[in-house]
Amino acid sequence: MLVRFICTGLLVIGVLAIPVLAQRGGGGGGSNGGGANIPAVGFNAATRFDRLSDALKLNKEQKKEVKATLDDAQKTAAPVHEQIMNSRQAIAEAVAAGKSQDEIKQLVNSSAVLDARMAGIELKAFARIYQGLDKDQRTRTAPIFMMMKGLFNGKNWNSSE
Repeated sequence: MLVRFICTGLLVIGVLAIPVLAQRGGGGGGSNGGGANIPAVGFNAATRFDRLSDALKLNKEQKKEVKATLDDAQKTAAPVHEQIMNSRQAIAEAVAAGKSQDEIKQLVNSSAVLDARMAGIELKAFARIYQGLDKDQRTRTAPIFMMMKGLFNGKNWNSSE
């Protein structure tokens, strides 16, 4: 039973790490750029913001609003991200130290709460962006919704690292 629980915990950690790994480096979308879950829009779309802006065809005022929304969300997400990283480290250390199943379960549950908090931040940011879009732009939000998962996993939502 303990082995099964540890394997499940490691699987959860691995699954949670996929969005982080997918955000790194971009690329992979064929010969014209474009990262995973993001439409390929050409070589000039170097940053996440550029890809988002191009995909939604934002006007100048919308670009300002979206950037401000994502910057605010990043400020909210930064401490949560730090807690998530510490939580994952604690789970790994507990597993390596052979802690009891109950102790590991408690750590996994607290990590899940933090992940849910981060998802809430991401979804609120998406909702604010969505509200500022016109009807035609709203039809193009599916790739942007996918892009939101893990967007704040780094120090800067718009960096390539």
